[in-house]
Amino acid sequence: MKISPVLAFALLLTFSACRQETRKTPESAEPTGLALRTQASPELEYENLRLYPITADAAYIEKNAAAAEYKNLGEAIGNPRFRITEKKPFGRFEDQGAVNTLTVQNKSEDMVFLMAGDVIQGGKQDRVIAQDLVVPPRTITDLAVFCVEPHRWQAREQETPAAAEDPRQSEKNKRIYAFTGYYNVATNDIRRSATQSKNQQAVWDEVGKVTAVHNAQTSTGAYAALEQSESFTQARARYLSFFGDKFDRSEDVVGVVAVTGDEVIGMDIFAHPALFKKQYKALLHSYVTDALTGGAPASMEEAAMKRYEERAFRKFGEEDGLENEKYEFQGLMVHFVDL
Repeated sequence: MKISPVLAFALLLTFSACRQETRKTPESAEPTGLALRTQASPELEYENLRLYPITADAAYIEKNAAAAEYKNLGEAIGNPRFRITEKKPFGRFEDQGAVNTLTVQNKSEDMVFLMAGDVIQGGKQDRVIAQDLVVPPRTITDLAVFCVEPHRWQAREQETPAAAEDPRQSEKNKRIYAFTGYYNVATNDIRRSATQSKNQQAVWDEVGKVTAVHNAQTSTGAYAALEQSESFTQARARYLSFFGDKFDRSEDVVGVVAVTGDEVIGMDIFAHPALFKKQYKALLHSYVTDALTGGAPASMEEAAMKRYEERAFRKFGEEDGLENEKYEFQGLMVHFVDL
């Protein structure tokens, strides 16, 4: 049977369209292995803060099993074989690069995860870490930071209680300007200024705003001066008590979305449930401080959260342009943040 040229051309177009559609479908339907629970739960809401858990399937968790062994900064800072110090200015009296760069020395056998937003105390001035970084065992590396204590540039007269237990170690820490304290995770505005605008004045401005709201200003202008505000610390304690153990027994939660009023404060996703649990309580300080500083009772509707889920997960799946949002190490997506 002969096929007319017109019919042959029509069949060719149909076949071509089918092939094109076949190529598109896997890309658009490619699963991430993650799911966001978009329905609000009273168990995850207190006053100005509501959390939405992000869960991972078994394949996602198994693929990222190596991240379960990472230590976080809160664990590593007390190990004498892990140290963060001021970067030597190589003979120059002043070196701006040394202010925004610290030296990390990991003599331990642990992989240590440092998260952008972690606040460290000590050195010549407290800093907020400005990049996600996994520090392998037996390595020395630079670490990008910004100052969160603008009016100090000398060693502390008094170290944190844990660091001051050994007088000889305390004196050595002062001599090398070591960082011996960990102050959880900074507010999301500070995190955003440190990782996205990368502007020191912007970081200082945000530090000044949050400490002023809570009447926690000190002579050095430190972010950690929040501890001097009794009203703030008491309110924070109530939030931490409510939320602190919510995910202790979960085996598939790898992140959360935090909401105050009708706005998303931020989303944080980690490679593994174990890494999320290690970082969660420190991260909670960030969300709680935001809720106490400029928050309102959570009112976001489920439909709005579903729209956010679609946008955020689409962003999560992108390959390029996420150097400030997605951190990967040795093939693992260690941490994703949307602020």
